[in-house]
Amino acid sequence: MITNWLENLHDLGNAIYDGFLLPGTFVLSQFVAHAPTLALRLGIGAEGNGVMLPAIVSLLVWSSVGILVWKTVRAVCARIFYGTRLLKTLLVCKLQNLNRRQLLSRPVSIPEVEFDDLDLAVLNTGMTLPPGLALTAAELSGQLTKRPAQVQRSLDKLRKYGLVDDVIGTTDGFDNYRLTRCGAAVLSMWHRAERVS
Repeated sequence: MITNWLENLHDLGNAIYDGFLLPGTFVLSQFVAHAPTLALRLGIGAEGNGVMLPAIVSLLVWSSVGILVWKTVRAVCARIFYGTRLLKTLLVCKLQNLNRRQLLSRPVSIPEVEFDDLDLAVLNTGMTLPPGLALTAAELSGQLTKRPAQVQRSLDKLRKYGLVDDVIGTTDGFDNYRLTRCGAAVLSMWHRAERVS
């Protein structure tokens, strides 16, 4: 059993060795057949060249084949990779165009925002505050003679529409706020509209 295994391993080694030397012996035999004078000058004979020269030629041939296969596989993989990325990009663009068409076909409804006198008073107070000071329901309730809960509801409504922003910290248990650029723009448009009418 072990003897058969060793013989099989020996036969496999010989087959690999012969397969490795095959390109070198083939190239050298073709060289001798097509350029016998040059082969004779170089000392390459048809009767045999030892092991070293066919091994070197075979190594060069197998290296060239390996490099060629590697470059081909790399080029094919690159084409597949970029092809799938291109396909993905095309699909995403088609889906975005489809979504855009669906969005454009829907009727647009702009919600109407109604401000009451308390909201405008809060915005006016925020506009007159010096930089660094904050709006708070506790302080505004004293200035506007309203309950702090009413002022807090107004501040929450203005924050929801992006006209005031939260500021770090609290005053008497109420959050601090500051007027945003959008809030200042809305207030200035409101005053312009009042002056025109």
